[in-house]
Amino acid sequence: MIEETAEVYEFPCVDRDPLDRWTFGRATLLGDAAHPMYPMGSNGSPQAILDARALAQALSDKRDIDEALASYEALRRPVTSQIVLGNRESGPERVMALAEERAPQGFDDLEAVISHAELLRIADEYKKLTGSDLESVNRGLEAANSRQLKQTRHQVAEEK
Repeated sequence: MIEETAEVYEFPCVDRDPLDRWTFGRATLLGDAAHPMYPMGSNGSPQAILDARALAQALSDKRDIDEALASYEALRRPVTSQIVLGNRESGPERVMALAEERAPQGFDDLEAVISHAELLRIADEYKKLTGSDLESVNRGLEAANSRQLKQTRHQVAEEK
């Protein structure tokens, strides 16, 4: 079988098409089990952490487990599907492809090949795709703080 193999990759990059669903009864997927993606932008682990956070929050917010799992999946599956598909287009590594395309013989000055503004635009597009841009992070913090405030008010009201 090895002798008949046309190509062998030492470190293959593998992803999967986005899944139509993650939840099966009272079992659900997260991280690489839910959305294996090309290792672009060091995004696999952070997305698993965001999955875990969203799942924990959904289980905390909803009394019904099935409803909580559905809520978690509805929030995270579309976002991670976009990242999986976006990474296929080279994610932030697009810069290397552009440099190779524009200067196949090499270069001494990156800014002669790709402007600083273009580099920032590419980085900003990827941050927005992955939810790691400042606006998305602040929105997540605001939501978490709002939930914490509501929980504290509820606890104070119960103690009275």
